[in-house]
Amino acid sequence: MANELPDYTNNVEAAVASYWDVRKSQAQRSKESGAVNTGLRSEVTGGRHLDALELLLIDVLVDAGIPAKMMEVKRRPIPGYFRRDKSWDVVVTVESRVLVIIELKSIVGNNPGQNFNNRTDEALGQALDVWTAVERGIIDSPLRPWLGYFMLIEDNEAWNRVSSPRRAVWPSDPKFEDTSAADRAAIFFDRMVRERLLDAACVVLANRTTGAVSYKQDSLAFQSFAAAIFGRCLQFRATNRDIDLDDGLPSG
Repeated sequence: MANELPDYTNNVEAAVASYWDVRKSQAQRSKESGAVNTGLRSEVTGGRHLDALELLLIDVLVDAGIPAKMMEVKRRPIPGYFRRDKSWDVVVTVESRVLVIIELKSIVGNNPGQNFNNRTDEALGQALDVWTAVERGIIDSPLRPWLGYFMLIEDNEAWNRVSSPRRAVWPSDPKFEDTSAADRAAIFFDRMVRERLLDAACVVLANRTTGAVSYKQDSLAFQSFAAAIFGRCLQFRATNRDIDLDDGLPSG
């Protein structure tokens, strides 16, 4: 088991580069096949564009001391209170015991308003549904579920432009004054973690042209997200001592 958190800077950059490469290749295959998909849709209808980022999350779990051969990683439904269930993108179990539940999403393009509102509605609803199910005893787990959210946002002018507020019925929180869509994304996920609706969140700003990766604040950086995953793995090991989690780990 690792004694300290590795530096994932290069790993994140490589995974994001792969993300852009897959989107580009999917768009090209769609064009060559004569498909009618246009614009951004042609980049994502082939699926699997987030594979490299999912593998990076698995690497973090392995670095944190969970043997790869003992993990089952799937997109799986999680029971809710307001809905029967909702599928989360990455559900990792070890011998049928849930280790982490992570949503893995991306938003690209030049229309942040509607796209991000849809994503925030979804993220808030998913988390609230799970925690209400826990409170009502629908989810009965010895260890509190661990919810994480990874969001990749295209770093472009539209997302970084400060926008004027709409005429709301009541004044908005001053925190949102003179903010860009990217700023508001950071505020949203930071507050989701502060209010314990998420255990950790990562908001990656990824520039399609330069390949650069950045974050609005350190608490939403991948390094912080990975640190929270490490903490969860320590907790899981401490409360599941009947599972031999050292089986298959390299010695030394």
